[in-house]
Amino acid sequence: MNTHSVDRAIHIYEALADRSEPKGAREKLARHLDMLYDNGEHDPHRLTVHGLSFLRDYDRKRSS
Repeated sequence: MNTHSVDRAIHIYEALADRSEPKGAREKLARHLDMLYDNGEHDPHRLTVHGLSFLRDYDRKRSS
């Protein structure tokens, strides 16, 4: 698991969105980033950006 990118994305998202980590997001985010990593994305900064997009979409889906 790419825990560094997961932790960074959640930390940044919490600061920017001014809300806490969405329930269940960490596990789903980790699976999503692992899939991207397995498919060849190894840049930690790009993985963090993907993580931020994932969290934004995940939070929107939960809110609607």
